[in-house]
Amino acid sequence: WRVDNTLTDVETYIMERPDSALVVLDSIDRTLLTTDRLKAHHALLHAMALDKNYIDVTDDSIAQVAVDFYQKHGPLKNRARALYYLGKSYFYQKEYDKAILEYSKAEKIAEKCDSLYLGMIKSAQADTYNRTHNSIEELNCSYDAMEIFKRIGEDQYIRPIMLSLGIAKHNKAMYSDAI
Repeated sequence: WRVDNTLTDVETYIMERPDSALVVLDSIDRTLLTTDRLKAHHALLHAMALDKNYIDVTDDSIAQVAVDFYQKHGPLKNRARALYYLGKSYFYQKEYDKAILEYSKAEKIAEKCDSLYLGMIKSAQADTYNRTHNSIEELNCSYDAMEIFKRIGEDQYIRPIMLSLGIAKHNKAMYSDAI
């Protein structure tokens, strides 16, 4: 099955080459996504590719397709990731309560199966708490994300979270630590 193979192939390089992944995903004829599983897999990868290409998606419909399917089927990792991207769409809509709710659901699942996304979820939570002026949770989530990324050796995520941690410390009036 060609589309299934294409989606599986995209999954192997989406993190390193999200621009290429987005081109391939956009080129897929949607009429070939004939099953709910294919639609959900495509939707999840599409949400990932858009995010990795710094395209802020305010429409929750892409992630919702994946969430609806992975709530009942498929690996837990995909469920956590779908919830994360649904939360991101709410964040970009400035619906921070909804974003935190989806991130919290994703966090509970990612704790069991996906350390990378757990770190990304904690980082997203910190950003959301920053927007809602909850500096205590912002700081806690920033610390958690930093520890997760250090533990799993994901160095490319450490510098951005260091910035978030500095901002969180500044917001808590911990000025010398923020520097």
